[in-house]
Amino acid sequence: MDTCQDELGRQIRDALAHLYDYVYLQRHPLAERLLPAHASTIRTRAQELRRILLDAIESLNPGDSVPIRALERRPYAILFGLYVEGRPLLEVADRLSIGGRQLRRDRAAAFTALASLLRDRYPLVASGNAGASGAQEPLRLESERMAQCRELIDLADLVDGLLPLLQSLAREHRVHLLSHVALGLPQPYRNRTLLRQILIGLASQALTTMPISQLAFEARLAGALVGIGLGLRYRQKSSAAMVSGAGPQLEVRSLVTLIATLGGSLLQEVPRAGEETAWVLLPLQDEMVVLVVDDNQELFALFERYLAGQPYRPLHAASSDQALALAHSRNPGVITLDLMLPGRDGWDLLQALRSDPATSRIPVIVCSVLEEPELAQSLGAQQYLKKPVGQAALLSALEAAKTQAWAGEGRPAAPGHSPALPSR
Repeated sequence: MDTCQDELGRQIRDALAHLYDYVYLQRHPLAERLLPAHASTIRTRAQELRRILLDAIESLNPGDSVPIRALERRPYAILFGLYVEGRPLLEVADRLSIGGRQLRRDRAAAFTALASLLRDRYPLVASGNAGASGAQEPLRLESERMAQCRELIDLADLVDGLLPLLQSLAREHRVHLLSHVALGLPQPYRNRTLLRQILIGLASQALTTMPISQLAFEARLAGALVGIGLGLRYRQKSSAAMVSGAGPQLEVRSLVTLIATLGGSLLQEVPRAGEETAWVLLPLQDEMVVLVVDDNQELFALFERYLAGQPYRPLHAASSDQALALAHSRNPGVITLDLMLPGRDGWDLLQALRSDPATSRIPVIVCSVLEEPELAQSLGAQQYLKKPVGQAALLSALEAAKTQAWAGEGRPAAPGHSPALPSR
């Protein structure tokens, strides 16, 4: 194997070792090699790299009909056990009835198979795709420098300043330009110039390349996220995806680079045929607060270890009353909830959270030894994790909860804001 391929294998091993560390993956060299050839505009670089690796591992799965200890299933079983489930090496070896030394040899073969699969899927990976990634490097460095200068951003004021800039271009392309951004929204603490350039870039691309009749700026809240949206209405009721295929891709990648620098992401939403919204999602805090409701201090300590180095900040509540107080005062992005709490149990707390308008939209992940997922979901829990909870399961549930908080049914709208563009 040549030097470049050796480096690819090393990068794959390192990325898998940090599969759930989004901060680490965001700037990983493997992302530089893969993503320019397979760009995504609805995920952060870290999320997209993780998805690519998980898909590649799943491609090695020979199917459930093949026994777990069969040789042809071993590469998949090893990679899935070690990196997706996060199991210790000796535990995986014991499950496969092989020794630790044999597992290491088989793991090396599995890495080789994974690298070969990625080279086949992404032809530019073998050469490192230096040209495409290098083109983005000056922009990334400059945006990172600017991002250090922050201020509280009044979103309504920001959008009001954009409308005069875009009005002439909108008239030229016969597009009705307007704003639905309400006053008094919480203000993200980010670089104003970068956010302004992102919105100008998205709007300019939509006005010049999309067959739209209307572009409306919007803003919404969901937990610890604020979204600034560009609501598009097409001249015909057939959505031409703005951020998932149409338009100049290099410009989109540049904007995604800027958004990632702000710690945000770009999400596409299609509320109905002929309409589409491109959301720039920004955290109101650098770390999302996770309220861990459990009377077991050791469980909270375990979750603290799981979330170390992740974009989450755990906060502990040992009782229902304490949890309700913290849910009001700290506005957590997600709540993990044990059902067997002393006094007022988790069922009562879940109902109280859902019946209070101030907490009803906070995603709740039930973590319990009980087997009652359907009842929990009927009472408003987003997800259900059976104890003992592993790190991979917790991180996956938290990531899904953020997405559900934004895109889920019944998402809160900003005061005075119409949740959808007016119908024709």
